[in-house]
Amino acid sequence: MNRKNIQKRYLNFVSFFLLLFICACAARLPIPEKPTGQPVWPPPPETPRIKWLTQWSNSQDFEMIKPVDLLIREAVLHLLFRPNGVVSDNAGNVYVADSQLHQIFVFDVEKRTLRFLGEGLLDTPVGLAVDNKRGVIFVSDAKLGTVSGFDKKTGNVVVSFRITDAEVNKPSGMVYDEERDRLYVSDTKNHVIRAFAKDGTPLFTIGKRGDGDGEFHTQSYVALDRNGRLYVVDLFNFRVQIFDPDGKFVKKFGRLGDVPGTFTRPAGIGVDSEGHIYVVDTAFNNFQIFNDEGRLLLWVGKAGKGAGEFQSPTGIYVDKEDRIYVTDTFNRRVQVFQYLREKK
Repeated sequence: MNRKNIQKRYLNFVSFFLLLFICACAARLPIPEKPTGQPVWPPPPETPRIKWLTQWSNSQDFEMIKPVDLLIREAVLHLLFRPNGVVSDNAGNVYVADSQLHQIFVFDVEKRTLRFLGEGLLDTPVGLAVDNKRGVIFVSDAKLGTVSGFDKKTGNVVVSFRITDAEVNKPSGMVYDEERDRLYVSDTKNHVIRAFAKDGTPLFTIGKRGDGDGEFHTQSYVALDRNGRLYVVDLFNFRVQIFDPDGKFVKKFGRLGDVPGTFTRPAGIGVDSEGHIYVVDTAFNNFQIFNDEGRLLLWVGKAGKGAGEFQSPTGIYVDKEDRIYVTDTFNRRVQVFQYLREKK
C-alpha cells in the first residue's frame, strides 16, 4: 500500500470519528421534552375552554431521528434558541422568528420537515405576518429597521423596505390584513403604528408618544379581529388599545398590576373567531383571555416546563381554526393550544 493510500484512509478514519463526536455532542443538547397528556383550562368539573395540543421546538418534532440517521443525513439537531414572533399559514405550517439565530424556523406540516427562511439575510427578526393569498411571510428586523417579505415556498425575498427614512426605528409586532391588502407594523422606537401597502408603500400612521387615547408608550405586538379592527399592546401604558381599519381609536382596556386581569409586561396578542382577546404577559408566565369589553374570562399558565407552563413567553398567534400558538421563549419552544367553542 503506497503512502498516498495510507494518508487517504487515515483522513477518512479521522473524519468518521470526528463526525461521531459531533453527533454525540448533538445528542447531548438539551432538547425540550414533550409533556404527556392534554390538560385543559379551566380544570374539571368546569367546562373546558382551552386544551393543550402539542409543542414545536426542534427537527425531531416530525419524526424520531436515530443516531445512525444523523451520520447519514445531519450531524446537528436544529433547535429553537430565542423564539419571538410566531404565525401560521392556512395550511397549518408554523413560522417562528428566532431573534438569536437570525432566521425563521418553518415547521412545515405539509412536507413533514423543518426548514428555514432568511438565512444570512436577517439580524434580529421579531415580528411575523402572513399573506396567505400570495404565500408571503413578512418579518420585521429590529436591528436593521427593515421589513422583508419571503416567498414561503422558495424562500426568495419578494419585497423589502425600511419602515421609515429616519435612522432610528425599531419594528416589532406586525399583522397583515388580507381583505385590504394592508400590513400594519409597530414602530416601537417612534411610538407609532405604520400601515403599508403589500409592496411596502407607506399609507398612514397611527398614534404618537403619550398616554391619551390613541397614543402609545413603547407599543409592541398587534393583531386583527375578523372585522379588521386593530389591537395594539401599549406596553408601558399597560393596556390594549383597539382601532378601526382606518386607524381611528375605538376603545381601550387594562392597567398596571400584579393580579389577574391587569398587566405587568404585556407582549403578544391575538383574537379568536368569537372575539376573545388573548394577551401574553411575560412577567406572569401566562396568557390572559378577555372579552370584547376587556373583562377577564380566564388565564392559562404559570412558571415551569410542563404543558401550559412558561418561562418568559413572548409572542402569540390565533389562527382561523382557533389554534393558539405561544412562543415560550426561555423554554425554547412554541406551545400549541385549542380554543374549544361552545356547542350550540
